[in-house]
Amino acid sequence: MQGPRQGVGPLYQRRYTVRIAGSPLTAAELIDRVAADLNAASPVEVAVFDKTSGASRPLAIGDEYVVHMPGPWNCPVRVVERAPASFRLVTLSGHLEAGEIEFRVDEAREDGLVFIIESWARSGDRLAEILYEGVGIAKEMQLHMWTHFCTRVAELSGGTMIGDVEVQTERVDVADAGQGQQLVEHAVTAAFARTFALAARLRDRPLHPKGLVFDAALVLHGTSQHWGVPFLDERTELRGEVRLSRAIGLPPPLPDLLGLALRWRQPSTGDAGAEATAELLLATTGHTTLGRHLLRPATHWSPTFYGSLLAYQAGDRRILLGAVARRHQTVPADLAALARSVDEQPLLLDLVVATGFGPWERFGELRILGPARGDDHESMRFNPARNPIRGLPPAGLFQQVRGPTYDAVQHTARRTGDPRPAQRRQPERTAP
Repeated sequence: MQGPRQGVGPLYQRRYTVRIAGSPLTAAELIDRVAADLNAASPVEVAVFDKTSGASRPLAIGDEYVVHMPGPWNCPVRVVERAPASFRLVTLSGHLEAGEIEFRVDEAREDGLVFIIESWARSGDRLAEILYEGVGIAKEMQLHMWTHFCTRVAELSGGTMIGDVEVQTERVDVADAGQGQQLVEHAVTAAFARTFALAARLRDRPLHPKGLVFDAALVLHGTSQHWGVPFLDERTELRGEVRLSRAIGLPPPLPDLLGLALRWRQPSTGDAGAEATAELLLATTGHTTLGRHLLRPATHWSPTFYGSLLAYQAGDRRILLGAVARRHQTVPADLAALARSVDEQPLLLDLVVATGFGPWERFGELRILGPARGDDHESMRFNPARNPIRGLPPAGLFQQVRGPTYDAVQHTARRTGDPRPAQRRQPERTAP
């Protein structure tokens, strides 16, 4: 198999989506029809699927195909996953790309179907990278092939295609030299750690100096698709704590970056052993495709959007996490108003997940419960690098440097602060 690690150049996550109304088929029936004959949907003038290993029908795990395409290349693939409403192919040695591609059908809420082709791949070699990035021939062929495939699947469904085929692409630059990447990580870590450690000498918390702590309940129910991550897939209820704070500490009438730090105990599993603490840090960001990558000052705890800003790796996909405070609750962004509001009724937020360019999908609810607790005398600190969410490793350069930076800041704060335990400190007495 020729996975992304064997490829060259940037990694692309591409998604082709077509929405279908009025189909008499279920999601499983439609994917069965597609899997029975891939050439029924493929534009045969561009790509012909020729099965070279496995029974003639139906498509099954272990089957191999060669996709014949115009030009000096053929593209061998193998079936590595077959689920009731999806199947997945991985590229083999000699393919133009290095990666995987998934075909799936989701049930839409409005009684329709959604057919999705999603791939995670890099160029297979330098020539393929030139054809894709430089000349652009491979890119155009790929766009034509999969948009045509989506259109034909809509026709095979017996329903009506709604709108056009949606095409989304997310590019991730991958360092070919691991040593060079480590040098960059060390340099960035040193710069961040030094800056925030100096700030910690002036103020115990360089960011989010004051906040309120609440009990929290996480009610999880999963999404319409399978992520392969317990936190996103399971139906369960968990207990935890949440800290809400203003990042800069500006006076409440002024907008500030608002933070939501969440901590809970992950259920034990046979593979993972005992329970483990998990932490998630969110801050006010935008929710659009661009805005979800940018911090955004806010004037209300609710309604507003909190995003992870930095990505996590869910299998082959990079994802972002978020929480949406509901519109029916209006809470100004000062701590006193927050404490009063949560004392009266729980603050409710929808937990959401999305790929870098995909739509947000709700996978649970966060309930913030009163009464509020101050943490001035017993500071609640977070380090998600030390307390990761099971199955969601951090992704990207800034995620890699986050843990060492937090360690440096918290070590500086402990070293320069009062050495006595926080809960035992007594107020300083001044001479009359």
